Amino acid sequence: MKFRSPTDEPLHVALTTGHTCTISPEGDEIPQMFHREAISRGAIPSSITAPETAPVGGFDRKQVVTDAINAMLDGGNEDDFTNNGKPDLRKLQARVGFKVEREEADAVWAEVSKAPDAAPDAA
Repeated sequence: MKFRSPTDEPLHVALTTGHTCTISPEGDEIPQMFHREAISRGAIPSSITAPETAPVGGFDRKQVVTDAINAMLDGGNEDDFTNNGKPDLRKLQARVGFKVEREEADAVWAEVSKAPDAAPDAA
């Protein structure tokens, strides 16, 4: 039976017996002994026609950080920001629920802080 990888990358399938195979995105005929493991790893049987990229509402890390910084700005709490005006990482991380690196926060802050200035220029 022919299977194809669910992504643009080859799918590697290994059995506890030591047998291995690779399934390409274009599709490959694989022996029966790999079928169950290939399906459990997400390989798509040739008999199933699935969309190439199924839109799934995933986690957009940058958008979550952007929303949190905007909420901090709207909140008006001066303690949410450092003395130099940047978002306080501890407060930002508490809002988003995961670790945010200073470089990541600074990149989003640069976009958010210049956004109001960009609107008049566009007119």
